[in-house]
Formats: sequence, C-alpha cells, structure tokens
Amino acid sequence: MVSYIYQNAVGVKLPHNAAQIASLARPVSNSQMQVGDLVFFNTMNRSFSHMGIYIGDNKFVHAPRTNSAIRVDRLDNSYFAARYEGARTLFA
Repeated sequence: MVSYIYQNAVGVKLPHNAAQIASLARPVSNSQMQVGDLVFFNTMNRSFSHMGIYIGDNKFVHAPRTNSAIRVDRLDNSYFAARYEGARTLFA
C-alpha cells in the first residue's frame, strides 16, 4: 500500500518491503512527525515488519494484510503501541 501511494502521489518508487523502505528513510522523533511520514512496527517478531503512513492526530493509515481493506488506526492503540518502532521520513 505505501509503495503504491508514494508512487502515485509523489512519484517516488519504493521497494515493497517495509524493512527496505525503513533503510531508505531518515528517523524522526514523534514530536517532529508530519503528515506523510512513515510509521513502523514489529508485528512478526522482526523489526520493520509492518508500516503505515502518518495522517496526523496520532493516526495512521495501513493495510493490515495483503489484499485486505485499508484502515485507519491510532498509534496509541494497545496493539500498535506495544509494537511501535518509530517514525521515519523520506522528505528533507
């Protein structure tokens, strides 16, 4: 989902793997997060196994599974808060 959105919205081609995308992006603190930054989670017992796009107000959009409905969740949701690995940006 993230690769598709970035390709179509800003013309940036990204790998389809969350860990590879994380390696391309620059870490940002939670207080510096902006809409469009990427948020990463450890959901499969490995770093950067899931990601979403920050949309502001402590919320992010993501696809929970391949071919599943896209949804909006909160970063302070107990499931995601426990697995949160941080935010990164591809912007300057």
